[in-house]
Amino acid sequence: MRAYALLNIDKGRLQPFFDRVPELFLAHHHSEAQDPKGYEELLYRLYRPYTGAMLDMVDRWAVFDERDWREDVQLEVMLFLYAIRYPDTLLIESLSDKARSDLPRLSSYLHFTKHTYAIWDEDTRKGLCRLGIEIPPLDSADPFIYGAYISAIELLKDIAPFTCFLEHDVPRQRLFQAALASWGREGDD
Repeated sequence: MRAYALLNIDKGRLQPFFDRVPELFLAHHHSEAQDPKGYEELLYRLYRPYTGAMLDMVDRWAVFDERDWREDVQLEVMLFLYAIRYPDTLLIESLSDKARSDLPRLSSYLHFTKHTYAIWDEDTRKGLCRLGIEIPPLDSADPFIYGAYISAIELLKDIAPFTCFLEHDVPRQRLFQAALASWGREGDD
């Protein structure tokens, strides 16, 4: 699958993005709306055993509405967070409809508990599309589409020149996801 994706990448289309990754990352990650200090602190505040209060911290950082989950749904999500292993996304399929209904929230939990999963963001999806990597929009957590999304970001990390990897306290998935979000918003202009 990776070899097929590499054959279909237009490297000329990627170069303007790669040239600007540090700038794009800083514009997105260090914006007031992203709360960079809160993000960086949160990376180290979630640990096993996970609690509802830890999920609440992620919700507050991401500015999600309060969860209206029953206790069994919250337990289901926590067990899911223990069981899933990067880059697996198929386990999402086993979640109940309620737990699976909000991919940005679920991907944020995955990101802060594993530091490897990319946060689902519509601007990031648009950024990938601008690069010729077509990822369809989602209403609920589809494990195949989310899997393609994180694989596409992983592929970009694999082929990116070393100048993209600035020294920062964030995981590389966040670096590229944030840069792609800025790139996607520029496409709306």
